[in-house]
Amino acid sequence: MKLINGLGVTLLLGTAVWTGTTLQANAKTLTWHAGTPKSLRKTWYHNGAGDNKAYITYSATKSTGNLLQATNAKATYAKLPGYGLKKLKYQALGHHVYRLSGIQYSPKGSTVQFDGQRLTYQVKVVSKHQLHFYKGYAKYVTKPAFKVVALKQLTR
Repeated sequence: MKLINGLGVTLLLGTAVWTGTTLQANAKTLTWHAGTPKSLRKTWYHNGAGDNKAYITYSATKSTGNLLQATNAKATYAKLPGYGLKKLKYQALGHHVYRLSGIQYSPKGSTVQFDGQRLTYQVKVVSKHQLHFYKGYAKYVTKPAFKVVALKQLTR
């Protein structure tokens, strides 16, 4: 019995070491592509509880996002000026998971803490209507559960 258990542990550890080595080798050989994956290129909304709402828009070369501001109208939120990443590039990690990297920028007239620095994060395209971030607000969808208006409409 000890021989069988010992053999099982040896096989398990051997497999873990081989798999870990393979994953490390693959991570080093992943290719960076310019821009964003086509499946990301749209506006995504976080339908958080209460006023905890946000958006992120991906274009071919950059991302822009921010929190949404509650308005006086019921279930209506305004898009605040967006922060984001420019000069985006990505790695396809498999199973619709992407590592994105870009230079952080701010909207005109404001500055973020890491303005001009490279930021890298991972996302998964769960479906054409759902996106999962591995840090921060996790779930984003293409159809918000609320009305979105431009900030300009509020200042008139």
